[in-house]
Amino acid sequence: MRSSSVRLFVVCVGLVVLFAAGRPAAMTAEPIDPNNAGLESPQSQKLSEKLEALIRQLRELRSNYYLQKAKDDAEIEKTRRNREILESDLEDVRRQEADLDQQNQKYDSEAEALRNELVERSGLQKVVRRQLEPFVSSQRAAIADGIPYKQQDRIARLQAACEDCNDVNGVSAADQLGRFWSYVQEELRLGRSSETYTARSPGVAGASPHARYFRVGQLVLGYVTEDGGRTGIWSALPKKKGWLLISDPKQSEQVRSAVAILDRRQGPKLLMLPVIMQSKSSTEGDR
Repeated sequence: MRSSSVRLFVVCVGLVVLFAAGRPAAMTAEPIDPNNAGLESPQSQKLSEKLEALIRQLRELRSNYYLQKAKDDAEIEKTRRNREILESDLEDVRRQEADLDQQNQKYDSEAEALRNELVERSGLQKVVRRQLEPFVSSQRAAIADGIPYKQQDRIARLQAACEDCNDVNGVSAADQLGRFWSYVQEELRLGRSSETYTARSPGVAGASPHARYFRVGQLVLGYVTEDGGRTGIWSALPKKKGWLLISDPKQSEQVRSAVAILDRRQGPKLLMLPVIMQSKSSTEGDR
């Protein structure tokens, strides 16, 4: 709009110049009447009116031009300020991008460290599993061949520790060793402790259905029926594995004495218990 106004303004100025240049020639061509010297001719009056209208139009165009120029200048200034704001925002975005690049590099290095740690952890867990496999096998065999005392619970604890060991992603090597150490501590407690408890007696015809058992570590387990009529002890011999009834009165009295001592929680006394152990010579003979 501004360029069209300028062109119109230039055209109007050109018309005024042409009109001003042609008016003297027209005035000299027409003779002057002395009687009508103070009056203008109709043609001159029309030209004067056209000139005044043209001047008004030019003034209006000039006013519109300056108004439009002021608006354009304001828009230009606004655009300039917006550009400065955008440049400032762009600079902030560039700084943020640089910060994000540094942060991403930090995250990448941390991720690489975690991957390396995971590889080391996986290797350590494999070593732990490989070292613990013989121990687990020997423990299963020891529980199965040992005295029949809470065997299912002990095997379940061992199995739980093995399952944690096989869980590569969920349990660390330290936790795996901690679970096995808890199991070992419980087994050591059983090996160092003694106790008495009541349970069903072994299936012997005519015997009382319940018996008082005594346990010494993980090696000795015996019982006395509630009626006191029978005593027995667990045999760990391969060929005679199981419960053995004690017919010797002296040995039977030793079993009753062991139960009584442990029931009263008295200090340990020297007892001659009929413990049946497998000797080295018998083992070699069996082989």
